[in-house]
Amino acid sequence: MLNRLAQVPHVACLGLVIAITACANFSAVDKPISQVAPPREAERVAGDRSPDLLVLLAFSGGGTRAAAFAYGVLKTLADTEVMTPGGRRSLLHEVDVISSVSGGSFTSAYYGLRGDKIFEEFEDRFLRQNVEGALIGQVLSPVNWIPQMSSIYGRGDVAAEYYNKHIFDGATFADLERPGAPAVVINATDLATGIRFSFTSGFFDIICADLDQYPLARAVTASSAVPVLFTPITIKSYAGTCGYAPPPWLAEAAKDERGSSRKAEARALEDYMDSEKRPWLHLVDGCIADNLGLRPYYNQLSLEGDPRQAFRDLGHPDVRHVLIISVNSFAHKQSKWPFKRAAPGLAETIGSISSDQIGRYNYDTLDIVRYSFGHWTKQVSTPQHPVTFDFVEVSFNVVHEEGQRQALNDIGTNFDLKDDQVDLLIKAAGEVLRGSPDFKAFLERLQGRINQP
Repeated sequence: MLNRLAQVPHVACLGLVIAITACANFSAVDKPISQVAPPREAERVAGDRSPDLLVLLAFSGGGTRAAAFAYGVLKTLADTEVMTPGGRRSLLHEVDVISSVSGGSFTSAYYGLRGDKIFEEFEDRFLRQNVEGALIGQVLSPVNWIPQMSSIYGRGDVAAEYYNKHIFDGATFADLERPGAPAVVINATDLATGIRFSFTSGFFDIICADLDQYPLARAVTASSAVPVLFTPITIKSYAGTCGYAPPPWLAEAAKDERGSSRKAEARALEDYMDSEKRPWLHLVDGCIADNLGLRPYYNQLSLEGDPRQAFRDLGHPDVRHVLIISVNSFAHKQSKWPFKRAAPGLAETIGSISSDQIGRYNYDTLDIVRYSFGHWTKQVSTPQHPVTFDFVEVSFNVVHEEGQRQALNDIGTNFDLKDDQVDLLIKAAGEVLRGSPDFKAFLERLQGRINQP
């Protein structure tokens, strides 16, 4: 045996060692827990923020375009002050939860990790980098040839290693537990079921896995793993080994007589409880299940069935003002095919269908969230304790100047943008948020103001 190994070319031996090492490294990230800890999300969400103000952000997918657009909103929120029981405070520091998918997850994760330092670091480390070129270089590197031949190590893992080293500095979800940080919900899609999988203790408790030790970069990779371009990120399930007890509302929702999304979501969560049925989870781009990142908010209140309890779970039992800001970088490009006699090819047809489907689904999601949260806040509102709700959409659609709007829609979803494109996205996001009538109404209600940067 030793003689045979000695005859193998050195480069192949090196590749084999690298493959084994890579596989060992990534099997180690899926660590089990022996006992489910008490829920702590409410404590994290509440923090030192105003108890009567609940601020929820949602960042859409769309590559660096989405990341830059979301970053522009964060900058504007940092320059915005509102009156709280503790005095005037930056609205950014009142944000309770950020839910994100795909490109938007880079911004949410980095802010969750680094806080206000994002405004000093993020542009140079990510937004203005040719990340796409770097990833192609990593995939094509001879060092990664043999590891990628393995069925358990692919382009998604290569990307995760790059993000881990160059963007997130080896951080895990435990590093998001910094004082004053919002809860960050990074969302991917379960390839087997097509439903949303969120990197939260709620999901990880079901599969008896340790979220605290899970690399932040791998979650972001899963959230942005476009099928075919990237291989899925795989997580091992240890369900049934940690004493997890599902909440009472889960069984009730799963038995809902209506064929509702609530029922489908509950049944999918129940399936995760049996590791023999679902020993492995293969996760891809969160845009497939929800391109806007809004569904986690809707699903939490819908599954709970009791808006008062849901607001308590969000750390705000005495909420008076609910603000949701949807940051949507979906581009509406005018099709060129109506102007041509020739029929579009297969790739163009698939791309057009996918884009149209996402667009229509986005509109449906926006309508559902607006209506549902408006209804839920009315349910918990009383004459003695009124609760207001404001929904703010920051999107290319509401950019008034036609030339600027067209320029935004022409920006691709790649991870290599020009500096002027990044500048335009950041600037446009701020202008849209500042000009939003709904945002102005919210600020007036809270005696808020936007400071000049």
